Amino acid sequence: MERTSFRRNALRWLCRGLIALVATYALYLVAGNVFLNTALGEKALNRKPDRFQMHWASGRTWWPGRVSLRGVALRGQARRIAWEAQAAQVEGRIALWPLLSRRLHVPDVRADDVQGGIRRVAKELVPPPPREGGWELQFDSIGSDSIRRGHFDGLELRGVGRGDVGFYKQLRGGPMELMPSRVAFAEARLLRDGAEVLREATLEARFAIDRHRREDAAGIDKLLKTQVDLMLAGRTAGLDVAVGPQGAVTVKPVAGEGRADIALGFDRGALKPGGRAQWTMAVAGNDIAGAVRHDILGIDVAVDEDIAIKATVPPQADGRLAVEADLRLRGRQVPLRDFARVLPRASGHLVGSWHFDSLRWLSGLFPQAPWLTLDGAGAVSADVQVVEGRLAAGSRITVPEVDAVAEVMDNRIRGRARADIRLDAGKDGALVPRLQATLDRFDMAPLKTPDTPYVQGRHLALTINADGPLAQLRDALQARVVFKDARVPDLRVYNPFLPRRQMRFEGGAGVLSGDLSLDAAGEVGHGTVRIAGRGTRMHLAGIQLRGDIDLDLKLRRADLKRRLFVADGSTVRVRNVGFAEPGGESRRGWWAQVRLDRARLDIDRPISAGGGADVTMKDVGFLLALFSRQKEYPAWVYRLVDAGQARVQGRVQWRDDVLILDRMQARNDRYDMLARLRLQGDQRQGDLYARWRALSVGMEVRGPQRTLHLVRAKAWYDGRPHYLK
Repeated sequence: MERTSFRRNALRWLCRGLIALVATYALYLVAGNVFLNTALGEKALNRKPDRFQMHWASGRTWWPGRVSLRGVALRGQARRIAWEAQAAQVEGRIALWPLLSRRLHVPDVRADDVQGGIRRVAKELVPPPPREGGWELQFDSIGSDSIRRGHFDGLELRGVGRGDVGFYKQLRGGPMELMPSRVAFAEARLLRDGAEVLREATLEARFAIDRHRREDAAGIDKLLKTQVDLMLAGRTAGLDVAVGPQGAVTVKPVAGEGRADIALGFDRGALKPGGRAQWTMAVAGNDIAGAVRHDILGIDVAVDEDIAIKATVPPQADGRLAVEADLRLRGRQVPLRDFARVLPRASGHLVGSWHFDSLRWLSGLFPQAPWLTLDGAGAVSADVQVVEGRLAAGSRITVPEVDAVAEVMDNRIRGRARADIRLDAGKDGALVPRLQATLDRFDMAPLKTPDTPYVQGRHLALTINADGPLAQLRDALQARVVFKDARVPDLRVYNPFLPRRQMRFEGGAGVLSGDLSLDAAGEVGHGTVRIAGRGTRMHLAGIQLRGDIDLDLKLRRADLKRRLFVADGSTVRVRNVGFAEPGGESRRGWWAQVRLDRARLDIDRPISAGGGADVTMKDVGFLLALFSRQKEYPAWVYRLVDAGQARVQGRVQWRDDVLILDRMQARNDRYDMLARLRLQGDQRQGDLYARWRALSVGMEVRGPQRTLHLVRAKAWYDGRPHYLK
């Protein structure tokens, strides 16, 4: 009886247990499927829709922890990266016991017909400050054998793909980890903005990210925790490059034959040794003249202890871009933020043409010449050697057009230039930049008024040899400016440099030529300046002249601080001169040639000059006219004018509006003449002595007063003081 009673009780409890289990299972089925097929499930998951959303069309669960969803769509955002994913069906298993410890552990998930991608957005979603107690999410394996599409901004990958991804993340700012994962595609196509870039491709990528917190590696620094192995092979499309009439360049992928073969490994910020990447593309297009081009673009990267790069970019778009590079980057590190850091690691040979929005960097090649500026947009053709990121000896750079500005002796020379730069080896291994620039057209203006040029010319040549260290700037720099027959529309622009009231241009155009050597400050060291005018009107010591003038200055610097020059050997020639004497008498066809045997020239304003002069002139008529009217001389004096060519020697000085002629001696085989004259403003004083055969006369000038000395004129003249020591 007792045994029978025990059996009945056991059977009763077993039935009750089965009923409870069935009831619990039924309750789970009802609750689970209601949760999945009503708004309850999505509301529970989408509490922060700006950061994460998950939607599905329908779902079912037949066993605790086992879930199947159809029409799944996920999206979210982290900082400026927005992501999305869709799948036709997702099945997974959730470990239930870890839920009690706030841990969502999903050992496996399988998805069908998957597509998704990421894109950058303008508005950043700042994460909240880290807090303790966040849920832990661990997905050991999210797998699919039917990945259809992936995209990143304008890039899109299509094909038949499979993958297996695992990750760990603790919410509220906890650590994250991407477990060793894998993605592979076959018969893939890569598109850029809808145009095919790669076709018939096979791709396999293995990747992982070490566990870390956001503060340990944020943004691009996550690559320092990342490992990637990429293998890619396929046929590349071609490129079509077209140039419009205004020089606008358009580039688009087109059908073409090329090849991509990539096998690269990346390990926490550096490429793995043994990697290789080759990419070639057919390039077709037209240049600005409409001519059709067919070229090959190619890139070859090989990784050993260093990174070797070979690249060929054919000339495109009217020469805006062309590259042939054979470079080696020391080490295998990949620059993540500051790409300029890679330059000191680069050595090799580079040939190419580039278009720059600004060419100001060219001026940096000549720090010894701060007075020279090269700027403006333009193309650069280069054949350069690179050693540790720096241009090396043997490099050549050609710039077909560049804005050139040179500030020389308080003047600004400006024009569009062709520049050729060569880098040679100097002493102690120093690099010697050498510049040859030609300005087809240029203008010259004072620095104070740079927008009002007073000289316009063509074919100015500028050469610079910057030899030596920066500590020896003045001795190291060799610069030269050469131009010829630049047009000066109005010679009156030079009046501020002349003794204002005694010597000035009244009108007329001329030409300016120069051949000048410059130092590091843009100051003239030596050279020549020539000013020539035809039919020029001048005012000289109260006399109006008209004729041709040719001033040829030979300059050699004597004192930089005072801007004092030696001008020995300079000449002044006047021809076809007509002038009116103070009494109204006029003369024509007069000429003179002045040679400054010893001359000093101070070009600071007001300009001053002085020295010895040797003058050859047609006759002494102009010299006589400086002292008095013709009728105030004895009648025989003006016979000197017709007595033939004369040679005059003496000393000349001017400073501001003071002009002094001293120790002037004019003679030929028929007469002698001695003179001294001082002009300041309206004041005129001087002494003159003239002898012809047995006749002699002296004339003293004091302002408007004229005094003749007919007796013992020579003794009187010798007794008068000189004006210059």
